[in-house]
Amino acid sequence: MTRAWTDRVPALTPSPVRPVYLAVLVANVGSGAWYTCLAVFAVHSVGVTPSQFGIGATAAGIVGLLAGSPLGYLADRTGAREMLIGISLAQAAAALGYLLAGGFWTFTLVACCAVAGERAAPGIRIALISGLVQDGKRLVAISTTVVVAHIGAVAGSALGALVLWADNRPAYVALVVLSSTSYLAFALIVRTVPHVETLREKNVARKVLVLRDRPFLVVTALSAVLALNWGMMGSGVPLWITTHTSAPAWTMGVLTTLNAVAIVTFQNRVGRRGATVPQAARLALWCAGALAGSCLLFALTFHGSGRLVIVLLLAGAAAHVVGELLYVASAWGLSVGLAPDDAHGEYQGAFGMGPAAALMLAPALMTWLVVGHAVTGWIVLAGLFLLGGLPTVPVSRWALRSRPVPATSEGPHADSRKERHTS
Repeated sequence: MTRAWTDRVPALTPSPVRPVYLAVLVANVGSGAWYTCLAVFAVHSVGVTPSQFGIGATAAGIVGLLAGSPLGYLADRTGAREMLIGISLAQAAAALGYLLAGGFWTFTLVACCAVAGERAAPGIRIALISGLVQDGKRLVAISTTVVVAHIGAVAGSALGALVLWADNRPAYVALVVLSSTSYLAFALIVRTVPHVETLREKNVARKVLVLRDRPFLVVTALSAVLALNWGMMGSGVPLWITTHTSAPAWTMGVLTTLNAVAIVTFQNRVGRRGATVPQAARLALWCAGALAGSCLLFALTFHGSGRLVIVLLLAGAAAHVVGELLYVASAWGLSVGLAPDDAHGEYQGAFGMGPAAALMLAPALMTWLVVGHAVTGWIVLAGLFLLGGLPTVPVSRWALRSRPVPATSEGPHADSRKERHTS
């Protein structure tokens, strides 16, 4: 009976990936607590102004945007497991570095180091999972990491709320130590994961593939547009509720909780529906429709009050979480399905630049659209989502027709194999 129950829970099923789930859970408790408090810590404890914090966070976002692809390229050559361990150790050091920050420049330097690792790690983690499991099991494993990440982040956010309630230097120091320790624990746990063979060990020598793979780069750009959905709940909807509706402040807490519960409950099930590139492309199409619909529902709450506005906000949030579930499943299916087996680090690093760019631009874009242009802003955002989703099916077909030449081990017949492939 116990075995049958655990078999239905991917995180508990024995597999080479199971330690990754535990590592992700632990790391996200620390990071969830930390990012709940980061802005307040920077202003109250480090001493930067709110505008300086915004500039520093933007600079860190740019560094994180640029770091993913090179680190993914190195992971294919040095080992995805080894690269993840190195990144987590660097993140542990960067977390402690916040305690030494005493002004704008030192804060920005530490933030750049921390965010570079944060943005690069997910793509390399997918490369590691892709090397440990095959075919359809990959997407189940990847979706499970997101589920446990959300569980960890929710638990961490609760801890962060306690620190904000205390709002003193000892509490912030304890939080930084917790964050650093969580990254160290991640590194120790990932050490138990089997090693994935590298290009160097396969005796494969090749140049960068992804920068010459134009269809994949177009897919990445389209996916980046859909990734703006994360900015909706992070900044767009909270700003909208407080500036253009009379809904009570607790409404946002309810919407955030429902979002987290839905992702934990349904992400694995939805993720299985993007097992192939054509299926993942169709999910992007449905994702765009759901997100556009959520924008229109939020627009209907303009200057709203009473029960009706709460009902509409709940409906908009429900449509949004459907779109988010479809987006994540689509993004994995496309990025994993279109990546050559010996270039997952490189491809996932490049693909991760899309969400990184969306996360960096979303706060300013949401403020400009939602706060500055109200209903018109929501309509424009709905159009953006449709522009990101509608072309995905034909572009994915183009990408499937033009996969790059697979890397081969060097040997006396390597050149002839490549000639036959391209002829």
